[in-house]
Amino acid sequence: MNARTRADDRADAEQRGRNATLMQTYVEGLASTSPPGPTAPAPPVTVLRDMVFSEPATGGGLRLDLYLPEGVPGPRPVIVWLPGGGWQRAARGMGPHLGRLFAQRGYAMADVEYRSSRTALWPAQLHDVKAAVRYLRSVAQHRGLDAERVGVWGSSAGGHLAALLALTGGDPAGEGDGGHAGYSSEVQAVVDGYGPTDLPHMDEDRLPGGVVNDIDPASPPWGLLGGPTTDRPGLAAHASPVSHVSGPAAPFLILHGDADLLVGPKQSRRLFDALHGAGSEATLVSVHGAGHGFFNTDALERTPPLPTTVHTTRCGERTPARPGVLTSGLVERFFDHHLRRHFSD
Repeated sequence: MNARTRADDRADAEQRGRNATLMQTYVEGLASTSPPGPTAPAPPVTVLRDMVFSEPATGGGLRLDLYLPEGVPGPRPVIVWLPGGGWQRAARGMGPHLGRLFAQRGYAMADVEYRSSRTALWPAQLHDVKAAVRYLRSVAQHRGLDAERVGVWGSSAGGHLAALLALTGGDPAGEGDGGHAGYSSEVQAVVDGYGPTDLPHMDEDRLPGGVVNDIDPASPPWGLLGGPTTDRPGLAAHASPVSHVSGPAAPFLILHGDADLLVGPKQSRRLFDALHGAGSEATLVSVHGAGHGFFNTDALERTPPLPTTVHTTRCGERTPARPGVLTSGLVERFFDHHLRRHFSD
């Protein structure tokens, strides 16, 4: 082994160590939330837990928790929450306070799990979240849901799947066999929180000091695909939301911290640019100083609003970038605009 090879091996080992440290920090963040501060009185919410929506051949039954606001007239619009966890850990309860944020405002909120990449490789995860949307439509009449107003909100790996739900809803080949085939998996609005959008370019888009995926078998994309993206270019492209942008899609709100060391912020820019080129409606919010995972806890409710730069495009036309701030209200206003138009019908 020559000196250059030894140096390369040391550099790779050091990078894998940095990867592990960054991922551990993220996982610890998933598990650490603080009690929320006092809030104004709000309508009560009924929570239906452990509702089995699919029973795939691997991984056992998949479940969701459904938060239903009480005393709300008419069918309630639905927001599906998809947690992050690097496609390896997608447990219910890893996210913002769904009941307080939106269920108390009249939305039905579904907290959905999907199979870990340790149990099933891609595209099992997409099949699972599509099955969840179809299931919700199948019980819509019984549960008082508005089957025509379904939004999806995801964090990290969940943001990646949320984007794909919006971009592949009309593609029968992507549905899988998770049940309730007579119902649509299309969604009417999507919030993508810092999800990977172009897997073959994740390493190219990383920030200095960020995670390098294709040298590390422990990295999330490697685990999702069963190997490095360079060895599986076709599969990596299929798992990339940018590959599925072919025309106008459901409205997107994309948020990404400009200090994200796990998923480089250029990944969200790639999706925004693709949606712009396709004539879709999209808003990209760059959150200044934010790292990865700010949706996976109740941090937005406990910290001062973060400064942002906001980019928008609609029908192929962009508006000038403008300053803003990030709060949970930004997400709520987006869903209000796109899902509550018939709320009082």
